[in-house]
Amino acid sequence: MKPGFHLRALALAFSTAFVALFTQVLVHRLVMAKLVNNFAFLVISLTMLGFAISGVVLSRWREPIFENQGRVVVLSAMIFAVTLLGSCALFCGAPAQDWAASRPEFVRSYFALMPWALLFALPFSGCGLVLGLLLARPDLPTRQIYFADLSGSALGAFAVLPAIRDLGVERSLILACVIMLGAALAFAPRGRLEWTLALLAGAFIAWAAADPSRVFHMVYPAGSILAQATAPGSGSQIEHVAWDPLSRIEVTRIQPPDPERFALPSLIGDDRAFLSRFRRLLTQNNNAFTYAVDYDGQPGSLRGIEQTIYAAAYQVQSAGPPRVLIIGVGGGFDVLNALYFGAAEVTGVEVNGATVGILTRTYHDYFRAWVEDPRFRLVQGEGRQFLASHPQRF
Repeated sequence: MKPGFHLRALALAFSTAFVALFTQVLVHRLVMAKLVNNFAFLVISLTMLGFAISGVVLSRWREPIFENQGRVVVLSAMIFAVTLLGSCALFCGAPAQDWAASRPEFVRSYFALMPWALLFALPFSGCGLVLGLLLARPDLPTRQIYFADLSGSALGAFAVLPAIRDLGVERSLILACVIMLGAALAFAPRGRLEWTLALLAGAFIAWAAADPSRVFHMVYPAGSILAQATAPGSGSQIEHVAWDPLSRIEVTRIQPPDPERFALPSLIGDDRAFLSRFRRLLTQNNNAFTYAVDYDGQPGSLRGIEQTIYAAAYQVQSAGPPRVLIIGVGGGFDVLNALYFGAAEVTGVEVNGATVGILTRTYHDYFRAWVEDPRFRLVQGEGRQFLASHPQRF
């Protein structure tokens, strides 16, 4: 064994396991952004399927793989990068079925999407082949390789959370490709073939990094909120997308809703002057929508909000100016209700950091009137934990 080979093998096992776990979480979030939670469970199965494919390959061609391990490692990294970004492009761009309103519709949409989802097994097969090769070599200490494997996975589980928050899922997936390719090159002897494979993979990664929208252009399920927002002639458009480890938040500029055509009129009322202020919509993973009213700080601009179902609690209560707690602030519709009905104090607890960033930074000018209202306090946290740790009554 050449000097340093042992340490390079441990580093490769650590890096590959890091990338595998890191990527698994990212793909899970990407699936959720397109299909909410309906198919996200597939990602774990697809990871295992990819590892199983690599196990079959290693069992069938064990000796040739050992003899050409450097080339196999670089080739595996190339397979990982190219098939991961290619699978993302095909999955994001694939036509999606309508939201499933019944069990038969769910089954039909499940089988329609399966061919696209199965593609994600391919990049994990690249990771699995590298880890399998290292664990199967008789001249490497299996315990140490396995320890490096588990340590890399553990770090990947922690590192993926700030990566999603700071880079977003798309750029984090590109970063995973860079790490995998770099680790393979650091391990393998770099001959002409290895450099050729690495340059091809690197060129593809650079092309994706230059404009991630070319790879991650999302086609949303027909009939969903964002599908309607991006439809030609809708007058709406997605303005901003922000990622949080919990979910993706989308901000869409919209046309005011028509109360005569709106499916759930109790959510918006029928005061057209008030509805004209419905200019943006916040959604979470293309679902869980909340209107973001263009509020100028004058109570009169909210006249009409009392017609919505959100005002019911204030209209039936007989106590004085209440102290209000809102769990899940979203676009602030509940906050505006509380302010309109004279709440003495309003605390908004929002668990999603992307939403907090939209309210306080990205769209601060739009939300300034109520976010900076002296009666309102915004807290980033989890609602049940907040209630358990604060003695006030609301």
